[in-house]
Amino acid sequence: MEKQLFYVNLNPISMDTISPTKVDDGQLIEYEIEATPAEKKDLEDLLHEVQSHDLELGNLVTFRHFDDEVVDEDRNEYQRGLNDVYEELYRLGTAETKQKIKEIHMINDDQ
Repeated sequence: MEKQLFYVNLNPISMDTISPTKVDDGQLIEYEIEATPAEKKDLEDLLHEVQSHDLELGNLVTFRHFDDEVVDEDRNEYQRGLNDVYEELYRLGTAETKQKIKEIHMINDDQ
């Protein structure tokens, strides 16, 4: 299947939106990827999962946020998800995207 060009931003409000159109906004960091429809869908699912992590109903109606151990565990889980996102962006990314990700040290240079 042929790959298409898409743009991904990691804005927490619209993290799971992958657009075929580049947003011309100097404040926004977009990552350009080349993906098949299936790869795009998989990335959207991953982005949605990471984005919704902090909005889990259980975290909203309990006092879990007062437990430092639970907070650290939640933070670590979120960071693991974000690391997975950057790995996938790197895998699908154009040369420019791969360079951006390397510059912010979100990927292992040995790959």
